[in-house]
Amino acid sequence: MVKNSMVNVQARREKILKAVDQGEPVVVEQLARQFDVSITTLRRDLKALAEMGQVHWHHGLVEKANVATPANHASRSGIELLKDTIAAAVPSYIVKNSTLFVNSSSLCWRAINQLATMPLTIITNNIRATECVRHPETSIILTGGEIRYPKESLVGTVAVQILETMQSDFTLIGCDGISEKGGVTTQNIFEAQVNATMIRRTKQKVICVADYRKVGVTSNYHVADLAAVDVLITDNFANEKAVRDLRRQGIDVVQVAN
Repeated sequence: MVKNSMVNVQARREKILKAVDQGEPVVVEQLARQFDVSITTLRRDLKALAEMGQVHWHHGLVEKANVATPANHASRSGIELLKDTIAAAVPSYIVKNSTLFVNSSSLCWRAINQLATMPLTIITNNIRATECVRHPETSIILTGGEIRYPKESLVGTVAVQILETMQSDFTLIGCDGISEKGGVTTQNIFEAQVNATMIRRTKQKVICVADYRKVGVTSNYHVADLAAVDVLITDNFANEKAVRDLRRQGIDVVQVAN
């Protein structure tokens, strides 16, 4: 019953997003009538969608979040807070004095800051890692390679060749999609090989970090099969069916509370 209830809630929230995707704000009471639910239930849905960064809700009106408009400031903050919460869970899965591959995702960049509590050797293709807060005994090693903007990631033959000479205890990797069908995927063809090499050269655990928007999604370029992933840290907004599918494949899926 609980699973069916959650499926119904997710389906209703998807319909709410379609209803507000018309460019004009919609009255909350109108949505409640449209979906035959109480105002309290609808407000609970809107609160969750706002925290997910998908709608902007104010003064009894709701509209779809749009990064191009100032009205989206609050919802963008919701996504940022989710990322911070996921990043804060990473240190629990890393052992001090270990070697760690970290890819160039923004979520991994946040996690590097959270890892400042322990000494590590961090090998990364993220140039911005040098800006992170870190433990005084932590070493940060950049892979080298071609710089790709605007992400400021190091990619290409040089980066891959250097990684091939190394091994890590752990790999921390962000992605654009992780699903039963597609495995770990990315939108960036230049980063796919770098990420795949990091995963392949890991001795202990591969830890994937992804917010709810990436879970159950298959992006353009394959990075690794699910068998290569040990832990997925995501949030409690992740699609429940996708989470069950990943757990069935043997992945330890950790959902942090927002």
